[in-house]
Amino acid sequence: MAESKTDKEAAPAPVGRKSNLKVVLIVAAIMLIEAGVLIGVAMFTSAPAVKADSGFEAEQDASLNRVVEIPVVHDRFPNSKQGVLYLYDTQITARAKARHEKVIADFVAGNQALIKTTIAALWRNAEPRHFNEPLLSTLTRQAEEALKEIMPRDPKSGESLLDTILLEGVTPYRAGI
Repeated sequence: MAESKTDKEAAPAPVGRKSNLKVVLIVAAIMLIEAGVLIGVAMFTSAPAVKADSGFEAEQDASLNRVVEIPVVHDRFPNSKQGVLYLYDTQITARAKARHEKVIADFVAGNQALIKTTIAALWRNAEPRHFNEPLLSTLTRQAEEALKEIMPRDPKSGESLLDTILLEGVTPYRAGI
């Protein structure tokens, strides 16, 4: 019997239990690393959270970027290229962002003579076919370029404050009848 005790003491410890613990620890470590990588990727690729108080600023910015129409001039301008003097009753409206409305309206109010002189020069030099175009595209383009030249510019970008202009009611009236 003595031999059996020494055989049991001399026998090596069961290997299966220690190796199972190592495998479990290695698998747990790998799972933690994977979870960390997935969370990190999700944080870097997700969209930034929207601040609760930015709604008012977005509304205010949107209202300043909306397009408004500002009356520029309403007058009769002459053209005698057909050999007969015609007066064209013309109304011009500018389209610009709401943030520039006050600057443009102040400029128009203070420079009516300059604006009327510029438009009158364009109308006097216009060909009769320009007045017969369905959309008055030539006159619109020329008037828009002329008004952008004399209107104030954005101090930051140097671009014109006007987006476009609209020609309304370019109606011919024969003068001298």
